[in-house]
Amino acid sequence: MKILTDTFKYAWPVFQGWAGSIFQKKRVLKFVTIVLAFLIFNLTICCKSYFKVTTLPMASSESVGGLKDAGKTFIIHYDQQKWVLSNTQMQNNLVTGKLDEYKMPPTFKPVRSNRPNRYLTRPSLNQRFLLNEVHLYLSALPLHENNQVSIPLSSIVKIEIYDKDKGATTGSYILGSVGITAGVLLVLSVVAVSILISGLAGSV
Repeated sequence: MKILTDTFKYAWPVFQGWAGSIFQKKRVLKFVTIVLAFLIFNLTICCKSYFKVTTLPMASSESVGGLKDAGKTFIIHYDQQKWVLSNTQMQNNLVTGKLDEYKMPPTFKPVRSNRPNRYLTRPSLNQRFLLNEVHLYLSALPLHENNQVSIPLSSIVKIEIYDKDKGATTGSYILGSVGITAGVLLVLSVVAVSILISGLAGSV
């Protein structure tokens, strides 16, 4: 009986250390899996690009002419339809050009003028073209042969200018970088502690 008691006395701490090590490894593996899932989720919600909408309630020859000279792409909206205006000219308070079909892919979500809007930059779907768009909303559309138009400035009820939202985009990338860095450091810390505990348990 004494032999069994002594054997149990010395073997029990070793068994505890071995079992505790396995349990600890499972806990660490589960924790690391959760953190990695968080990092992947963090990548999906952060590190995004945004554009903003600047609205001009009235059109003037100076504003429209300045946007044309800046090389902006004019998008014409009328009666819930939209077209690209090519060969754009500004003459005698008239915006002239030809209406072409708008073929660019739709935005990630409907554009909102009062908050940042996301656009995609991945190789398979690059929407940086949005940063060069100017949208003209019309109360009337004087259409001529071959889709030629002569739009009086008085027919333009609203102008929306799309530009990169540097603040929202930078904030998104900073938030993503901080989250990823914190997650990596947390994983490394937990793994290091696990190794230390396993080493101590193995030396018992």
